Amino acid sequence: LALPNADPDHSPGTTMRLLPTILATTALAGSLQAQRSDFHWNKAIAAGSSVSIHNISGDVRVTPSTTGQVEVNGIKRGNSRYFDRVRAEVHETSRGISICVLYNDTDSSCDEGGIHMHSNGDDGDCCRASMDLEVSIPANLGALSAASVSGDVLVNGARGDVSANSVSGDVRLEHIHATSVSAHTVSGDVVVQADELAGRGDLSFKSVSGNVTLQVPRTFEADLSMSTVSGDIDSDFPLTLGNGRMNRHRVEARIGNGGRRLDVGTVSGDLKLRIIR
Repeated sequence: LALPNADPDHSPGTTMRLLPTILATTALAGSLQAQRSDFHWNKAIAAGSSVSIHNISGDVRVTPSTTGQVEVNGIKRGNSRYFDRVRAEVHETSRGISICVLYNDTDSSCDEGGIHMHSNGDDGDCCRASMDLEVSIPANLGALSAASVSGDVLVNGARGDVSANSVSGDVRLEHIHATSVSAHTVSGDVVVQADELAGRGDLSFKSVSGNVTLQVPRTFEADLSMSTVSGDIDSDFPLTLGNGRMNRHRVEARIGNGGRRLDVGTVSGDLKLRIIR
């Protein structure tokens, strides 16, 4: 730790007197950051397990774990008068864990199939208060599924089978090392950067109203289908038509020797297939 010395009469004792204050300030900052979380859960799970995340109103952010454990933090947003009506739950299943955000004023439950909810007549609380989920996952998972009805979904560094979905929100996957991948949204953009794609698992990236951008290594090979009703298609890769077809709004072709299936589509938006630089 280097401190600026503007005082010509500065002595080492001054630095020593400052250190407790600096350390106390750092500890306080860490404590305040921990207090920001309205929900916390952490546990080590078996290698090859699955993690599924389900939110109703709020963002989902998934990042690599630095501890080897799954760590879940929930941060409530909106009108604080309704904070007590929204909660998070983690359920351990035979396959791994399911993480859900639930509302007290609905008949709702959470299991490995996701959220099961039946309204009791007042379902407005999901708009007055919400919860963002921040989940850290280890590298040895077998599968990850992350979804929100109304919110953005960001996944960074995931491995295995990866699925990310939103109804109203952007979906972004960064630095993934996956075997199969799907990223879908109804209203929002889909942006995917796949640093490594092992095996021959299918890939699917779709939006209804939004752009879809896929970035993959130069060695990528696939049987490709891209379609947009109102938008343009742009690919960095040479495409082999064979028995396929190509026009401004639809492409069916092969990249390299083909093999895995790649479906990229939107109704209103542009499609871009990029080589990672």
